[in-house]
Amino acid sequence: MEKVLFILITITLLLALSTLPTQAHDLKSDGVSSSRDDTMIIEMINHIDETLLSKYHEGLLRFGPRYTGSINCTLAAQYIYTSFQKMGLEVEFHEWRYGGFQSKNVVATHYGTDLNNTAEYILCGHYDTVAGSPGADDDGSGTAAVLAIASVLSNYEFNHTIRFITFSGEEVGTYGSFIYARDASHRGDNIVAVLNMDMIGYASTTEGGRILRFFPPERSIWIADYASMISQKYNDLIDMKVDILPGYRGADNQAFVDYGYDGVWIAHQDGYAWGHSPNDTSDRLNWSYYVKATKLMLAITVEIVQKPIDIQVIIQQPYEGYTYLFKRVFFESSFGKKYFAGLRGLTIILGGRTVASVEVFSEESIKYVIFCIDGYFMVWDSEPPYEWTIKGWFYPINGRHIFNVYAYTTSGKMAYDEMDIFMLSYATSYKS
Repeated sequence: MEKVLFILITITLLLALSTLPTQAHDLKSDGVSSSRDDTMIIEMINHIDETLLSKYHEGLLRFGPRYTGSINCTLAAQYIYTSFQKMGLEVEFHEWRYGGFQSKNVVATHYGTDLNNTAEYILCGHYDTVAGSPGADDDGSGTAAVLAIASVLSNYEFNHTIRFITFSGEEVGTYGSFIYARDASHRGDNIVAVLNMDMIGYASTTEGGRILRFFPPERSIWIADYASMISQKYNDLIDMKVDILPGYRGADNQAFVDYGYDGVWIAHQDGYAWGHSPNDTSDRLNWSYYVKATKLMLAITVEIVQKPIDIQVIIQQPYEGYTYLFKRVFFESSFGKKYFAGLRGLTIILGGRTVASVEVFSEESIKYVIFCIDGYFMVWDSEPPYEWTIKGWFYPINGRHIFNVYAYTTSGKMAYDEMDIFMLSYATSYKS
């Protein structure tokens, strides 16, 4: 009876505190360091042109409005599947049901050559639209760009695995990406970065014609910083720079961030007056800008996929999006229908102490792993297995917090991971 009462009180408090802002910290930024010969990357970039983009864009827009669950949405998914298949990529439907909808994400995989590394990168867009809109820009532009870039990159080899994904369900609540990210977390997929292209086909000003915007949450700023350096590297060829703005919750990359991965939303700068309307048609797009944006996204994808991974730290336990009761997993708690509430992937810890464990990947020796709450030092560990029993120091950890982990090599290289937690506990390291 006490446990039941404890749960009821906790859920009430959780709902009351769910709107509190969270903070994250990221220190992953690094200089551009591509092992791929620049001449070959330029060759890849030059394969992107209006003919290639319009081929996939026109193919997609033949199905008109693609509201999630409609026959047009289903036919568009099959078109995308077949297009990936013709490239020689391994393709699958990721079927999902949620919020009264049923649909499919389309996932094409280009496997990396390094068989000893599980790292993977996602380039994505959404192919569904609001009811009544052809979705030329939102997000036919992102989906056709995924297909065009995949068609080029499928002819080359890379160290790490790339997944080209087109999601459905974005316009009804980012359901497709939410279910995929949740499933990926449960599988333990090692997703390093998610590049989500959503509305990249329009510019109406000279300034906007030279800018592609990246919207990273704080933990994913390293992706945007790296993309910005890459844009400078290829500026003479593409004439496009990356502008970095604060993160935005309503796009498909957010589901991955909620489940412990890094991801950014990518979009054009200039306002688009025809979004979410029947007038979102191909003739509204700025095709010269759209080609440049796709060229830049190809360059960014290749460079970031080839970037050496010197060290990774990944939180293994507690599990993302689960509720713990007195040290044990109690149930999987998605709270996913309202993405803007920030509850997707939230890990809830009720009662006693819960063990946190992390895995570190590095060819160098590890000096130490530091466990933090909201960026404040709690304890360190210098020998595997790297573990800490989550608890307060002088006071219990109660309410919503960020559980942070930093790993350092003996040469000073660092990796970082974090997890959103909501905790009600009496456990402390020191008691009066």
